[in-house]
Amino acid sequence: MRKNRALYLILFSLSLSFIYFYGGKIPYMLFYTVILLPIVSITITSIAFLRFKYVENVAKQTVVKGEEINYSFCINNEDFFLYPYIRVNFYSNDTVFSKQFQSKTFSLLPRSKKTFNFKLACKYRGEYLLGIKSIVFEDYLGIFKFTHKPVSAKPITVFPRLIKLDKLHININCISESESLLSNQYESTMAISDIRKYAIGDSLRKIHWKLSSKMNELLVKNYEGASNTMSAIILDLKKNNYAIEQNAIIEDKLIESSIAVIYYCLSNYIPINLTYYSQGFVEFEANNPLQFEGIYSTLSKIKFDHDVNVKDVLDIYTGKNSLIRTNIMLFTSNLSFELYDKLYKAKLSGYDVNLIYIAPNVALDSDKADIDNILKELPEMGITTYRIDPEDDIKNILETLLN
Repeated sequence: MRKNRALYLILFSLSLSFIYFYGGKIPYMLFYTVILLPIVSITITSIAFLRFKYVENVAKQTVVKGEEINYSFCINNEDFFLYPYIRVNFYSNDTVFSKQFQSKTFSLLPRSKKTFNFKLACKYRGEYLLGIKSIVFEDYLGIFKFTHKPVSAKPITVFPRLIKLDKLHININCISESESLLSNQYESTMAISDIRKYAIGDSLRKIHWKLSSKMNELLVKNYEGASNTMSAIILDLKKNNYAIEQNAIIEDKLIESSIAVIYYCLSNYIPINLTYYSQGFVEFEANNPLQFEGIYSTLSKIKFDHDVNVKDVLDIYTGKNSLIRTNIMLFTSNLSFELYDKLYKAKLSGYDVNLIYIAPNVALDSDKADIDNILKELPEMGITTYRIDPEDDIKNILETLLN
């Protein structure tokens, strides 16, 4: 556009010089033509800008990772003149859809319409805006533009895959009533704190017969005051400085692996405490399958948008729960010697510590050597360690006992 404006100014100067040095009808005709051209061009383009119509449609606004979304956009020219230069910019040009969802530039003939159809592969979890970000009209001379920005976009949510584990070798303490009575001399039978699966040693008096019949398995009532070990799931939401797509791959592995463990625990009535840092220290407690959907929905939309180190989150959790020895399952893609020290101290304090490490493919060779050493030493301290590479099958890794 700058080039076109410069060329027009040159043409205007030449026509003005032509009048000054020669005068006459032809120089004046050329001069007035040069003056009138942008006026006519801008007038027609303004009319087109005010009269054009478009329609966009998104087939669905919630999908599961791996599914596709159909998006269509149609623009109409109902006038008798040409719409010269139109550029449509879409949301998601700067997201993981960038290779599938690129700007379109075209002209529109009189009494015609143009339709664009996109089939977008939803490869990564998260919330995205789809649709038109702006429609830009340029006049015939290319020296002015008019921009239309829609009032709203169409949000879509891509839910992570739900990976159902058949077994989990991470040590999860779900203590039976006989163990619980050793450490609790009193529990109120008036209020039920949660429901869990029957374990050897539980009294038949505590079986929830009605719910057991409905779920087709023996379930036991825990009462307030009963000892009940929580399994702490600590999720690292620190933002990495990799490329957009590389970050999306790492974040998806973290979310899907943590969701797989949460679903396994709650399906087996194993209480969990989900802990992470996102604009503050956040904790979710759950103890039955009915509470899974809320956690699943939250983790589907959660953003990795802060720089708080997961070792500090681990510090906060162990500090708040210093009198309770829970299992800790820590999910992270940022492994360092500082985190190694924190995990070691937690283990010495009596916690059962488990590490699920999502390994980026873009780490430096020097960092890879340090990480390999840490992953080798952690099992020697009694810390169950799992490494998940971007191409790995989460279900296969978590169901396989590595150490």
